Amino acid sequence: MDWPKISIVTPSYMQGHFLEWTLRSVLCQNYQNLEYIVMDGGSTDSTRPVIEKYAHHLTYWESKKDKGQADAIARGFSRTTGEIMAYLNSDDMLTPGTLHKVAKYFADHPSVDVIYSHRCFVDPKNRVIGYWILPPHSSYLMKRFDYIPQETTFWRRRLFDRVGNIDPTYRFAMDYDLFVRFMNAGNMRRLPDIFGAFRMHDYSKTKTQIETIGLREMNRVRSQYGISIRKYDHALLKMFIAYVKGASFAWTRYQHARHAADPHSFLDFERIWQGEISTSRPLAKAG
Repeated sequence: MDWPKISIVTPSYMQGHFLEWTLRSVLCQNYQNLEYIVMDGGSTDSTRPVIEKYAHHLTYWESKKDKGQADAIARGFSRTTGEIMAYLNSDDMLTPGTLHKVAKYFADHPSVDVIYSHRCFVDPKNRVIGYWILPPHSSYLMKRFDYIPQETTFWRRRLFDRVGNIDPTYRFAMDYDLFVRFMNAGNMRRLPDIFGAFRMHDYSKTKTQIETIGLREMNRVRSQYGISIRKYDHALLKMFIAYVKGASFAWTRYQHARHAADPHSFLDFERIWQGEISTSRPLAKAG
């Protein structure tokens, strides 16, 4: 098949110790038609040397002061041209084969606009420590509660052009705002795969901001789009969380059992992303 262009933006700030694994998780996919953009907010740690190491594989990169994560993503997207789009934070990773799977699914399902998957969790040493297994997609539930794993989500440009870019005024809920707009205008599916790895560490934004800025901004999204939460919605949420906890626990136990029998069956990203990168471009200059 003719592989469609996939555009990925990675926003970055002071994550030099994780960024290389993020870059390698995208570049080692060796996807034939990749447009990869890295937008760093002027980090003073090891970030810039890491980016420069992989600059000849990137379409564009910059390292200068910005107005925050959402601003970096929005400006990165404004430079993209691919018909499939995504963004991957600088501490998360893709799983092997994701880009080819995503491209083929969109080719085989022309009516689907957005896809996402289950996720796995990794620790600071790139070891898989658990899974997050989700039920089939429900726009009703996902509009009310922010449970779509962003690092596993890909969408068509045709929908993005219809609903507009990331809102740069958000600090936390920029993905929730975008995904609600996607659900209002397009067709979304949860696929039975694992496209992304969410990194658990003490300084992650999700861990430090979810109960403060996160809650305020999620309420802002609900208010903006007229999303009301009724008493029975809380009951639905409890059922959803119970399903996710049970399915995730069972899947994690199953994977640990497989790993005990065959150590190479368990996802160890430090081993996986040691491979060669076969795709390259003319050296990308810093913006």
